[in-house]
Amino acid sequence: MKATREEVFAAINGERDYQDSKWNPIEDHQHSVEEWLVYIDDYVSEAKHALSRKPYSDSLPLALHTLRKIAAMGVAALEQNGVLTRTIEGPRPVGFTA
Repeated sequence: MKATREEVFAAINGERDYQDSKWNPIEDHQHSVEEWLVYIDDYVSEAKHALSRKPYSDSLPLALHTLRKIAAMGVAALEQNGVLTRTIEGPRPVGFTA
């Protein structure tokens, strides 16, 4: 049931298209980083709730759908608020959190 990175990115792009069709393009409704994190946290909680209360075979599809939605919300948040690329390579010093 594994997927390639290309398949994963295609699913996320498809979800972003769906989100824009459902909620209108993100340019029409600006959200702060904090708001996006609240939305994402709500979806994480929903997936954990399902995984903890239903048989795994029933809850896994819901959790995977939710992960796709969460990934696409993260993309939308970065589209609206900017993105920082990774500039640090290799192990980080002890105590380094950025």
